[in-house]
Amino acid sequence: MPTDISVKEAMVARVVTGRPTQTIKEIANIMKKEDVGLVVIVEGKKPIGTVTREDIVNKVTASTKEPAKVRAKDIMGFPVITLGPDDDIAKAAHLMVEYGYTRIPVVSMGKLVGLISEREIAKVAPAAIEILRERLFIEGEPPVVEEFNSGECELCGNFDEQLRSVNDRWVCSACKDEAAEL
Repeated sequence: MPTDISVKEAMVARVVTGRPTQTIKEIANIMKKEDVGLVVIVEGKKPIGTVTREDIVNKVTASTKEPAKVRAKDIMGFPVITLGPDDDIAKAAHLMVEYGYTRIPVVSMGKLVGLISEREIAKVAPAAIEILRERLFIEGEPPVVEEFNSGECELCGNFDEQLRSVNDRWVCSACKDEAAEL
């Protein structure tokens, strides 16, 4: 389902990068400073891998490795799946679903020129959200639709302005986890 919207129309040009020899502590500090969840690891201007917050948690912290001793090259995801600036954003959405990514680097003539994420796709092509929702069905989860209503919580009986529908019950935020388990 081509959208006739190119990746370059939706991508962000500012990409936070790191080097393969940097420690995970350094990469984590970059993420904190820049308030990002992904650092593209580059050699020159060519992306060779990515490090995400999830990589740091799953491959370093949870395995009790020392972030100051582990290098980005040791945990980075590679090979890097990339898009070209002239690719259709529908292709971007399909790649995100296929590989389980939320962000993909954009490369032109071997050089990193941007980053496309689910957020950027949703801004320019709300219809592409349906493609991204495929991920939920592929992973076996139904899409989350937040609906709010005011009234009494069906579990605790307290009045709330923002009841949520969880498992066909209208519940307050304090009871939503309990309702999800029912």
